[in-house]
Amino acid sequence: MTASHRLDERRRLRALERRRRRGGSAGGPATGQRAPRGIRGGVARLRSRATRAARGDRPLIVALLGILALTAVILSSPVESFLDGRDRVEHLEVKAAALDAENTRLEQRVSDLKSDTTIELLAREQLGLVHPGEVLYTLSPPEVERPLISSPRTRESDTQLPWYRRAWQELRQRLPGG
Repeated sequence: MTASHRLDERRRLRALERRRRRGGSAGGPATGQRAPRGIRGGVARLRSRATRAARGDRPLIVALLGILALTAVILSSPVESFLDGRDRVEHLEVKAAALDAENTRLEQRVSDLKSDTTIELLAREQLGLVHPGEVLYTLSPPEVERPLISSPRTRESDTQLPWYRRAWQELRQRLPGG
């Protein structure tokens, strides 16, 4: 037998073996024979992908992204509380400025009330006081007819009675037979 015949024979035997493994005429069901090979092939594919991913810059990029995500999660709460505190400080500074302005206004009012001329003006305007010998004139606005909000009372005798007598009369009117 020559070398080419031996090579052909090996090829034929390999083809028969493959056919048997695939569920040909000499084997069992195809799914039963292919399943273990498929699992082994899947594991091999995963292993090859893992080795390819482990080469080069990919692991560094993945690790960097993981570290950045972890840092963002860890720092989110302190950054949020820092921003809230900063807003609170700004609000309190505005409030303190308003209170300072009110304090200066009140201090000015206190210093004004210590002078005799201011006290005299306030007494004349608010209390209507005058110096001896001065005449006080007050102007009152003219009476204007106003519309009535409620109807006038018709029974004037009820208003002159004491409250307990009016209550007793009201009770007697509401009771049956009264």
